[in-house]
Amino acid sequence: MTGRKENLKHRDLSILKAINKKRLVLRFTHLVKIESISKNEKRAGKYIRNQLDAMGIKSRVDGAGARIGGNCGNIFASIKGNIKNSSRILFNAHIDTVTHKGKIEPAVKSGVIKSDGTTILGADCKASVAAILEAVAVIKKNNITHGDIDLLFTVAEEIGIYGAKNCDPKFLRADHGFVFDGGDVDQIINSAPSQVSFEADIKGRSAHAGTHPENGINAIKVASEAIAQIKIGRIDHETTSNVGIIAGGTARNIVPESVHITGEARSRNKAKLKRQMRRITDVLTRTCKKYKASLRLKVEPSYNLFEVKKSSRLIEVAKAAISSIGLTPKIAATGGGSDANVFNQRGLPSIILGAGFHNIHTSKEYIRVEDLVKGAELILALIIESAKTK
Repeated sequence: MTGRKENLKHRDLSILKAINKKRLVLRFTHLVKIESISKNEKRAGKYIRNQLDAMGIKSRVDGAGARIGGNCGNIFASIKGNIKNSSRILFNAHIDTVTHKGKIEPAVKSGVIKSDGTTILGADCKASVAAILEAVAVIKKNNITHGDIDLLFTVAEEIGIYGAKNCDPKFLRADHGFVFDGGDVDQIINSAPSQVSFEADIKGRSAHAGTHPENGINAIKVASEAIAQIKIGRIDHETTSNVGIIAGGTARNIVPESVHITGEARSRNKAKLKRQMRRITDVLTRTCKKYKASLRLKVEPSYNLFEVKKSSRLIEVAKAAISSIGLTPKIAATGGGSDANVFNQRGLPSIILGAGFHNIHTSKEYIRVEDLVKGAELILALIIESAKTK
């Protein structure tokens, strides 16, 4: 029995070497050249579907794109397992990028993939898409033992997780999910916050700033005083708050009548988030009343927090897989939201795993080739670990 386990382990580890680095890099660099800003993912979606079709894997597209005003829905594919009594797993990555100017021109130099420095690279999250496709190509070619595998490539993640929020429920039938996004390949994110957004419209009264300023109610002054009273930034280790947009006024010689403010609060603690939003609401209401300005306030939940216990099978599978590719797993919480928030809310236990890219959303974004390969190896290792009995 001992010898059998050792042989199985050796065989499993040798499969990781089947990752084709050249093919993976070519697929990734080709994919990032395809523009796919949020709500405009159609061309990238077509490329992904063609890649799956070439492997003999049928895919479907849901109606999320139409519901959010985009040109592409979420892409779903399922690979039937060849063993029984194993976990059904989901691999997820989003295919949209943040808005950018100009074409992305990736270059590989000294083992690092970057853009030409004028725009983003798009490794967020196309490095994960390429890694998933490579791992799937390997299991198909080598007839690796595996359970049922679902693939879900989501749209409009960058602008509010809208693809996942509008995902066809039939696509979320797995026992657990692995969401590939930011961070190092050895990282496991098991907890993420809830987010609440707010928009405030403050209306004062316009007047000539030179002749009759006393007749006006300066909406910018009201907004400034309110914002100065709101604690912004890091509230505590679980909670943050931000005012991201303020716009108002029409001319330097007119007392500004109106101001628009957009902000948010996040926390991995529901009570703390509720308190922070109550403070924001109270400050805005009180300050507007003080200056006899009117307030129209819209508060809207964006997504809910989640926490997957460190003792869960999902975490154990991820730890074993990361260890098998020669890395030391690190479990941490995050302050950001992702598709995993939605999946957990819908009853699909999911964690976030790193894809190895850095400096996302900037012209300095990059990924090391070795990390791109490690990401694909990790997906293979997760398939092998998940194939064991539930």
